[in-house]
Amino acid sequence: MTELLAALGLIAGVVGAHEIGFWLGSLTRSADEPFDRQVALVRTSTAALVAFLIGFAFSGAASRFIDRQDLIVKEANALGTAYLRADTIAEPQRGELKAALKEYTADRVTLLSREGRDQIEHLLAKVSGLHERMWRSAIKATQDNAPLMAVLLPPINEVIDLHSTHLAMARRHLPIPIMALLLGTAAISVGMIGFGNGRVGRRFSVVDSVYGAVLVIALWMTIDLDYPGTGVIRVSNLPVAETLAAMN
Repeated sequence: MTELLAALGLIAGVVGAHEIGFWLGSLTRSADEPFDRQVALVRTSTAALVAFLIGFAFSGAASRFIDRQDLIVKEANALGTAYLRADTIAEPQRGELKAALKEYTADRVTLLSREGRDQIEHLLAKVSGLHERMWRSAIKATQDNAPLMAVLLPPINEVIDLHSTHLAMARRHLPIPIMALLLGTAAISVGMIGFGNGRVGRRFSVVDSVYGAVLVIALWMTIDLDYPGTGVIRVSNLPVAETLAAMN
């Protein structure tokens, strides 16, 4: 639903900017060749600026998307390692630690899936409790055994630390001022096209629609890529799901 509203908002913005520009252009319709040349220059310049800003924003969003996916792989590896090394300790702590790790991994699979969007707050609220269970079991099982501590505690610590990193990455997006500049410049660019059309009293519907559609798609994909937790383009939870499947 969020991605649909974003797309509709962008379409409405493009149509509205064009119509406002067309209306303003109609009000100033007159034979003024130097002014029309200046309008054409500004229109070309703003279109070029929009292309630059979209390229900059898309590149940043793509980089953050890859970083989020790499972080999921790293987290899956840490969980798998911690689960395997739990075999080095005795019962009952072995069973307690493995159960906590398995539950935590299952929650991560849900958290990273589209179906888990409505459960985010509930799953995040469980995290500190699961971390405490893991750490308590590991400390109790390795007490007074330095070699065993060196084997078991590092992957458990990494699992705990990666949660904070994961949250930080989820909150890292294109700064609001830059996003506002991008959307504002895009609106001005479309408005200048409408202004030029209004000046000559003609609508170039096909050409303008193609430009508008390409602009909306580029903006929508940039925004969607930068918010992978709510949009169509999502990071894959497959590495964590495969780790969960291996926990038997």
